[in-house]
Amino acid sequence: MRELLTRLEREGWYRGQVGRAVEVPPRPGVYAPPPAGLPQPARAWLEARGLRLFRHQAEAMEAILSGKDVILATGPSSGKTLAMALPVLAHLAEDPTATALLLYPLKALAQDQLRQWREIGACLGVEVVGIYDGDTPAHVRPKLRGRARILLTNPYALHQYLEWHHLWAPFLARLRYVVLDEAHWYQGAFGSGVALLLWRLQRILRRYGAQPLFVLASATCGDPAGLARALLGREAHPITADGSPQGPRTWWFWDPDRAPQDPPFAQVLRLCGFLLEQGLQTLVFVPSRRRAEALSAAVRAAAPHLGERIAAYRAGYLPEERRALEAGLRAGTLRLVVSTCALELGVDIGGLDAVVLVGYPGSLASARQQAGRAGRAGRPALLVYVPEEDPLDYYFLYHPEELVFGPVELPVLNPRHRGLLFRHLVCAAAELPLRPEELGPLGVAEEELAALLRDGPLARTPAGLVYAGRTRAVDQAPLEALSARQVRLLWRGQTLEVWDEVRARREAFPGAVLLHQGQPFRVRTLDLAQGYAELEECPEDYTTRAVIAETVRILRPEVQRDGLGFGTVEVREEVRAYKVLHRGRLVDVRPLQLPPVEFQTEGIWLVWPTPWEDPGALHGAEHALVALVPLLVGTSAKDVGGVSAPVHPDTGRPTILIYDGFPDGIGISRALLSRAEEWVRRTAEHLSRCPCKEGCPRCVLSARCGSGNRPMDKAGARDILERWLKHHGPLGSGGEAAVGGGAGPAAL
Repeated sequence: MRELLTRLEREGWYRGQVGRAVEVPPRPGVYAPPPAGLPQPARAWLEARGLRLFRHQAEAMEAILSGKDVILATGPSSGKTLAMALPVLAHLAEDPTATALLLYPLKALAQDQLRQWREIGACLGVEVVGIYDGDTPAHVRPKLRGRARILLTNPYALHQYLEWHHLWAPFLARLRYVVLDEAHWYQGAFGSGVALLLWRLQRILRRYGAQPLFVLASATCGDPAGLARALLGREAHPITADGSPQGPRTWWFWDPDRAPQDPPFAQVLRLCGFLLEQGLQTLVFVPSRRRAEALSAAVRAAAPHLGERIAAYRAGYLPEERRALEAGLRAGTLRLVVSTCALELGVDIGGLDAVVLVGYPGSLASARQQAGRAGRAGRPALLVYVPEEDPLDYYFLYHPEELVFGPVELPVLNPRHRGLLFRHLVCAAAELPLRPEELGPLGVAEEELAALLRDGPLARTPAGLVYAGRTRAVDQAPLEALSARQVRLLWRGQTLEVWDEVRARREAFPGAVLLHQGQPFRVRTLDLAQGYAELEECPEDYTTRAVIAETVRILRPEVQRDGLGFGTVEVREEVRAYKVLHRGRLVDVRPLQLPPVEFQTEGIWLVWPTPWEDPGALHGAEHALVALVPLLVGTSAKDVGGVSAPVHPDTGRPTILIYDGFPDGIGISRALLSRAEEWVRRTAEHLSRCPCKEGCPRCVLSARCGSGNRPMDKAGARDILERWLKHHGPLGSGGEAAVGGGAGPAAL
């Protein structure tokens, strides 16, 4: 790619924005023969197509055929679907009574994967009937339940159907495999809800005498074995050594500040035009639908002779439109596509020449999934990273090797979250009587059970606890909400999402702009009493951020070391205003009057032994620490909050306290505890690399700050973090559990 960079340097508009180029050498494929237990028809299928198995595919097949639960966590385009589908379908071909359930996090992904499963199934004599979800016509559903060998669905649909398991009795009684694709999506509140959903599924399957294997596929993640344990409540065999070949890859790290006269959008537009001129088939990932449409339209206008070969791709298009775009990418007739994260997941689009990442997608797993869309079968690939105005984005501009080679974040979920757990217990009681011995492994205390019986819709019967409510239990337990008080996001009377009240107060205030599948909506009204927010389409490319004032008290310390603490904290948050930003630039600040919210959660705090006379240093360090939390755990910076004080009332010393922004915690602070020294060190290094003098939105300034970023001392922030490392650093390197919530609904 050196020659390509030389040609770029000849462009009149180019100002040296490629600050760093990182080369990744090619990786040869590592192959292995099919496992001995793979049935002959499956071997013949491989031979007829001239397919050789990568080592990780053969290892996964062998583990599945030997009866092990498996989590396969390898890179994009590494053949994970084949590794799962071939042994599962081969077994179903040998046992005409066996069935399999395939779970995908999104409807669109299930549609995409249906084709591959059908292709392999047809060759082995197994009919893959179709998809069973909310879009399946009512008159088709009984036929699918009655004769399907393999069904594809999603967790949201399964959550709704479990109560009617008697209708599924023949299928469930013969279930031999449960496949969870894109398992790295099951994190945070959603992942915690899915873990409890899988516990409910397993107890129903025991009722019908079924003991299926669980097969998980994931992008590369920080602790695949821990993720599987948290989701399933039992161990799964991890397979992480990727044997697929990879051609040479070149990363360009693009610094927009080197051409300050050109807005970043204009620079990306010119970059896209250059890649088109060089004949590179290119995929550009952007944060929102509106950006996808705007950039693709601008590229078409700049290159009218290629108009039909340039397109946008996003959720919201009709399925046939998406299939046509995917086919165009595979065939090469489309030369440049601008997409939201909708093309990040396992949609087959072939191997492209270049991928441009506009903004950090939120996790290293996502960044590498997106980058993995370029270069297959040993072909070279170009990856261009263009940061947006955010501390995490610029962290990777200053530390490019970490984006390319660094360890992936720890997955975080907490199936033991009390509010979420109790709502799923109610769902379980609606599905089958809940026996007292089932509650012990979940850690439900006698007084908690008594409260459920006294205050909740459960009743005691000779068969066990049963649901006695007037509405369906699942209607009170959305998978992605942690709080019992929920807010529905309504657009034209349709529920787009369900949030817990704490998140709604922070992000769904009147005037807020939020994204749903990349589409921007503005909140017209918020009615907390009735539990809904009315949305309207947002025509401008604006974003909003709440200005939050926080007070945090330490209630019950669980870990106390010199310089470091962790435990239960009580949070009071007050949203006083919100900022309006246009493409990252502040354009307005508007006041708000919302009642404060109070809740208990988990927090981690850093303390210093001697008084610190500069509160601006603590304040800046707090902001920087919050911004870089996603470096270490699979979460967003908006999912945590923070406070700082020269003398905190509960420690009596200078303190920075970071907390989970969810009632009862979701495991973020707990995961940070095991990597506190690394967290502080990387934050201090980022402050030293940011070229600003007084502090900027790329290091210590936060649009969410309730005090308007005052006082603020960037140099002092770096100094105070380095002083903590000098005195306390090794104390933060303990060995806590990688997955924040512990071992899931264990032993269930």
